Amino acid sequence: MAVLASFVRAVSSCIWLGAIVFSIPLAFDVGGRHCGLGFSLALSLFYMFHSILRLATPKRSRVRKILVQVVGTVQWLVIPSLLIWSLAKFSMDAGDDGDKSWVERTIKKAKDQDETLTAWLFGRGGVLESFSIGSWDLLLRYAVPVCQLAEGFCSLLVIQAAGQMTKWVVNTERSVCERKRQEVLNTY
Repeated sequence: MAVLASFVRAVSSCIWLGAIVFSIPLAFDVGGRHCGLGFSLALSLFYMFHSILRLATPKRSRVRKILVQVVGTVQWLVIPSLLIWSLAKFSMDAGDDGDKSWVERTIKKAKDQDETLTAWLFGRGGVLESFSIGSWDLLLRYAVPVCQLAEGFCSLLVIQAAGQMTKWVVNTERSVCERKRQEVLNTY
């Protein structure tokens, strides 16, 4: 029974990882840059909430176990829901504003339209949306060198671990062969 549970958990994790890996590029391809950034930001916030929930509650708490399992189960609905939401909210043709930064688009919108303060701050293309997506874009853009260094460091660690495993296997195999040779020599 434990083997079946482990197998189901492994398959479930692979499907979940596939959903994440394929949905982010899909958001960028179908909805454009702002849609992909909005979707990746929403996913990051959801999983940040999930991680904080796991860190902030005691390990043996029943409430934690229930909440973590509910959030873990609901993620199957959250990923497609966030994708659909981001496609509906951020998917639009860039038009003339495509080459401008989020600050220029927000200020231009404030100058061009007579809107209420609430719509300007929280509405579609408002200050809050422009600031959050723009900040996320800058964070991802400037994090690329750090991620590349971390990737290179991790690759080096994997190569070292593979070398040590190979060395251990060779030495273990050699000692097994040596023992068998000694047994054969001792029998004669």
